[in-house]
Amino acid sequence: MIGKRKVRPVMTSTPLRGQQILVVEDNALIAMSLEDILRDAGAEVVGPVATLEEAERTAAQADVTGAVLDIMLEEVEVWPVARILRARGVPFIFSSGHFEQDTLPQEWTNHTIVTKPARARDIVDTLRRVIDQVQ
Repeated sequence: MIGKRKVRPVMTSTPLRGQQILVVEDNALIAMSLEDILRDAGAEVVGPVATLEEAERTAAQADVTGAVLDIMLEEVEVWPVARILRARGVPFIFSSGHFEQDTLPQEWTNHTIVTKPARARDIVDTLRRVIDQVQ
C-alpha cells in the first residue's frame, strides 16, 4: 500500500525490564527491529553491533545481562562472541535465517536458537527464559 505505514504492535508488558541486552546483527533493518522489540519489552539495548570485531570487544567489556546474536556477520560466524559470553556467564540466544537447531555445530547443539523471521513475542519470551535460567 502506497502511503500507508505498517503499524507495529505495542507490547503491553515489560518482561525484560532492567535487562541490558546486547544485539549483534549486521542487517540494519533487522537490527533496528530488534532494538524496537527489546525496548518495547523494557530492555536497555547495547548496540546493535554489526561486525565480529566490535561484537567481540563489546561482549568482553560491556555490562550486559543477555544477548541476541545473529550467527552470520558479513559471512563470518559469531562463535567467538558466543564463547566470550558463555565464559562470562551471560545468557544469550542465537538468531539466524541460515541455521536451525539441527544444523548448529556440535558445540552449540543444545543452545537456544530463534529462526528468522521471528515474531517479537517469540524473541522476548525466549530471551526471558534463558535469562531466568541463570538468575
